[in-house]
Amino acid sequence: MSTSFVRAGPAWAEAPTVPLTTDPPTVPLRAPRTRPDGRVVGVDAARGVALLGMFATHVFPVFGQDGSPTAATVIAAGRAVSTFVLVAGVSVAFLAGSRVGGRGAAAAGLVVRAVLIGLLGLLFGFVAPLNGVDGILPFYGVFFLLAVPLLWLGPRALAAVTAVAFLLGPVALVATAGLPRAATDPTLLTLVQDPGGLLLQLFVTGEYPAIVYVGYLAAGLAIGRLDLSSRRVGWALVGGGLVLAAGSRIVSWILLYPLGGLAELTAMVPAGDASSAEVAQRLLWEAYPMPTWWYLALPTPHGHTPVDLAHTLGCAMALLGALLLLTRVDAVRRLLSPLAAAGELSLTLYCAHLVVLASGVLSDEPVLLLVSMIVGALAAALAWRRTFGRGPLETLVSVPASAARRAVGGRRRAHGAPAAKPTRRPDPARMAAIGLVVVLFGLSVAVVLGTSDRDGGAEPADEVETFAEAEDQTDPPTLAPLPPDETEDVESGQADQDDRGGDAQQDEEVEPPP
Repeated sequence: MSTSFVRAGPAWAEAPTVPLTTDPPTVPLRAPRTRPDGRVVGVDAARGVALLGMFATHVFPVFGQDGSPTAATVIAAGRAVSTFVLVAGVSVAFLAGSRVGGRGAAAAGLVVRAVLIGLLGLLFGFVAPLNGVDGILPFYGVFFLLAVPLLWLGPRALAAVTAVAFLLGPVALVATAGLPRAATDPTLLTLVQDPGGLLLQLFVTGEYPAIVYVGYLAAGLAIGRLDLSSRRVGWALVGGGLVLAAGSRIVSWILLYPLGGLAELTAMVPAGDASSAEVAQRLLWEAYPMPTWWYLALPTPHGHTPVDLAHTLGCAMALLGALLLLTRVDAVRRLLSPLAAAGELSLTLYCAHLVVLASGVLSDEPVLLLVSMIVGALAAALAWRRTFGRGPLETLVSVPASAARRAVGGRRRAHGAPAAKPTRRPDPARMAAIGLVVVLFGLSVAVVLGTSDRDGGAEPADEVETFAEAEDQTDPPTLAPLPPDETEDVESGQADQDDRGGDAQQDEEVEPPP
């Protein structure tokens, strides 16, 4: 920072020497509540909340024994994933705004990170039939690739990207509702045997279509460029998010009830023995894209309608703003440290919970399973962070991505760009611990897959039936339109569980924007 000194008036009336700054101030003007390593605690805590929300939606079914949606569905369905992707955009903004190589270096790191996370997701796709979870990691890789051109956009352009994705993306999904949907998660075999089908699944027909989820990412990028240390920004996120979430639901109610949209949708669904009220409840909480524009008015979680997208974005914004405000208080920040630690290790913990669910342990005790997963995740994350720092899978992804950033940054330095900070030498104990965890991951997956093969291929547990099964198996009640590949399950009187995959965001060596 260059300075000059001004002396006001004659020598006998000389004013005190005043330093004047000639360099522009950095943004944010004050650093957000961070730890010494530069991580923003509120952002990590928001990611941790989203992670625990995914645990809940994967443990409990969409509907309970009484036919009503479970508490996990009402509270976390759709909102957890949107928070993950929004926070991912915030972290990408931190990365792009760092002093290590600039946007070009950030783009190189994102490409490497996207490839590694995508491959990791395709590997864990092999255990998807055992845990019943629609994994988000392959989609996450695509999200980061789509983030590369967004690095050069300003806040208004990013807001426009979000608006276009949330308005036109659902229209594209309705227009392509007749396309076949994949019955299982993609794997490495899918990449080799059907690359075109894999792209279609990742962008349009999958559980987390990139053509709409890029809107969350763009919104996170815009938020990440704000002064997150400002109380005004925090309250704006809370207030704006609540208004967006509530306003979208009001619009949906007007379209579905006074204007008759829900009645039109209910009439399109063959109900069988189910009442119209039961069909309507199914549509409101679990539905696939239908070839009618009334579908766009549904607030169904993971329905990817404009109403659903705007509501979940508003909830994610409000949650992030609230945690940014709460973590300004030292006592609250310390209280939330286990949650923030889980957010830092979200990729590792997300993959670990996929293995736990695939093993079938405590599958008959969902409450105990969820409590065990939450307590175990918080304790393990806090202990690992205090002992080793970055998580094991986060390190496996971050090290090559950081190397790509430094390589591009090195070329920039050759043309006069500022040098990056020197990296620390690897800690042998930490590297040994990471290797041990990776080996345990591999052994666990191998054991789960081997057990499944010996049992003849175990199927994931079916969702609790919302309606009584038809006594005549040849004429079952069809309650909501299902993908073509799931009609066999419908004919047996079973409704496939609409599990929602989680999005564990990668753990970048993220710096707050300078």
